[in-house]
Amino acid sequence: MKFKFCNEKPKSDLPEGFYYVSQDNFYIANLNQPNQSMLEKYLYSDSATSCIIIIVEGKDQQNNPIVAVTHLSREQRFQEFFKMVGRIFYGETSVFAQGANPPSESASIQNTTTVLNWITANNKVQYDQCPPDQKPQWYISQTTLSLGLGDPLIDERSCYGIDLNAMTVSNQCFTLTDVQRDPSGGAQTLFCVFGLKITPQAVLHKADEDFPKAQVDLLVQAAKANQWEDILYMTKDEVLNKYSSTPQYEVPWFFSTLRESAMFVKNYKP
Repeated sequence: MKFKFCNEKPKSDLPEGFYYVSQDNFYIANLNQPNQSMLEKYLYSDSATSCIIIIVEGKDQQNNPIVAVTHLSREQRFQEFFKMVGRIFYGETSVFAQGANPPSESASIQNTTTVLNWITANNKVQYDQCPPDQKPQWYISQTTLSLGLGDPLIDERSCYGIDLNAMTVSNQCFTLTDVQRDPSGGAQTLFCVFGLKITPQAVLHKADEDFPKAQVDLLVQAAKANQWEDILYMTKDEVLNKYSSTPQYEVPWFFSTLRESAMFVKNYKP
């Protein structure tokens, strides 16, 4: 696995087989058993400020090469993804991660600590020290980290992806529409904000699947209970300061994304 630092402008032409992974979503590609509806060739996420985008590369129990990509915001969601990695991966893995910016924010510090603790607990040194009958089924042999480096809007620190043909990770950014980022029309944002507050909880979501209607019903109910439609009558600065942990560093489409989710709540028919 390789990493390529990129300082090019965002590309508007998306690669063939492009898969976008939204916040608190994940996607796992099996290179020997590709998706038949659209072959996976490029997995990508963006908009990460205090969040962290993680890419894990390795093999499964059947020795198939696999790659997992996720974009995580909160401790519970990190831990759920870590459990998934422990169930699916076998043998040595490579881990790439970017995000947790700006580094001074409490959310950035917490997320960085969570990722570093996970790597430390599962690296090859720990693996080698385990007795033969207690060795875990997987371990981390390579890490490439870009965490807490500064302003997320500089040096493409909010973008991360992997070219599955070249098996190369990079911070190349792509220009996407709101629909490409959230084809659900607003449910994705509600999932991020309210997913851990509903019962049963919605912790992680598979990037290429629709949200179950029963889950969307609960998310909309939670949004209404929190006066989410008020966003429609707020200024951009008011929205940023109320709903972002990093208001002065947010990506340009943050405001429009939240407004779209508020409109989704307003127009939703159970």
